[in-house]
Amino acid sequence: MWRTARALANVNRLKFLRAVFAAKGTKGVSVLADELGLSIPTASVYLRALNARGLVDVKRESSHVYYGCGGDRSLPEAQSLQSAFASMFASKDLPDDWPSRVIPILQAYANERRIEIVKTLAANGPLTFTALLRLAGIPETSLLRHLSLLINGGVVALDDKRQYCIAKPKDALRSTLLTMAAGS
Repeated sequence: MWRTARALANVNRLKFLRAVFAAKGTKGVSVLADELGLSIPTASVYLRALNARGLVDVKRESSHVYYGCGGDRSLPEAQSLQSAFASMFASKDLPDDWPSRVIPILQAYANERRIEIVKTLAANGPLTFTALLRLAGIPETSLLRHLSLLINGGVVALDDKRQYCIAKPKDALRSTLLTMAAGS
């Protein structure tokens, strides 16, 4: 999961994902590259990364490569993320700066230790820093850095007793990522 979040935590990859979802069917690499103002080799790199994580489908016809929103059906997490992104992209209220709003959410999940922190909080409920430090088994400075990214991404919050807890997901993407992390 953290590898998928890391792959998605990139403005251009997110824009390519949206462009593929917006296509009714498939689009060629050159068309997608032109839409986003990037070179074909750069577009290919970004699109291959999305395909490797099961988020987009690729079809080859002789020397042409086409991408669509089919993705890898054998990866349940990819299907869940596709649904969450489809919901987000379908919103008429999607702001122009949506990638910069989504990246901190994805960065929160883009590390194995942060996933473990989320799992620990999900399993144990609100915890003091000292209790979380003991359960996480990572150095204090590392835990502080990871908690900072989790709080910035809206994944973790401090409750009224100054204990760390899982924040209530505000949208389908956050809910999907939390479910994936807590269950992984």
